Amino acid sequence: MKKQGELILPGDELSVIEEFVPGEGTYEFQGIVYSSVVGKAFYDMINRRSNSISFKKPGLLSLKKAKYVLGIVSSIKEDSALISVYSIEDKSLSSPITAYLHISQITNKYLNSITEAIKVSDIIRAKPINFTLPLQLTIKQKDLGVVYAKCSICGTKMVKKDEEHLRCPNCGNVESRKLALIQVKKGGN
Repeated sequence: MKKQGELILPGDELSVIEEFVPGEGTYEFQGIVYSSVVGKAFYDMINRRSNSISFKKPGLLSLKKAKYVLGIVSSIKEDSALISVYSIEDKSLSSPITAYLHISQITNKYLNSITEAIKVSDIIRAKPINFTLPLQLTIKQKDLGVVYAKCSICGTKMVKKDEEHLRCPNCGNVESRKLALIQVKKGGN
């Protein structure tokens, strides 16, 4: 098994299927996960995936100048969330970038649980705080946070109730989130 961050070539063995399933830039053959691209080995311990992160990852260079990224919350652990980044500012990526959001990068207020601020399937507007993989994000700023959420009871799109709560127009359920407070520019001459 290759070490985390080690240079790998196509055909290099990364793991056995019992330890890690194939992820980005990998494939499985006869129970062994191999790299399909030149890159660095990355083992996603949360989802148990072996990845080969290509050096020619689309969009990584433009992240240094990015004011924000858009992503979907894929999974949540006790103190962190895995985010699939699909867009850098207004430019869509051909394949998502895996990112990580720690509970300390959500708000300056104390949170009992990360689910007080975000939930799985929420779309968030976040800012990268590092430029290596896995990408680390923050949503502490006022203009960062959840921009789209569905009701955890009935699945209906939630609407803003106040600065920290969303309400379901279908069933009336109220949920808390760390919302992105985006200023809408008013037109006119």
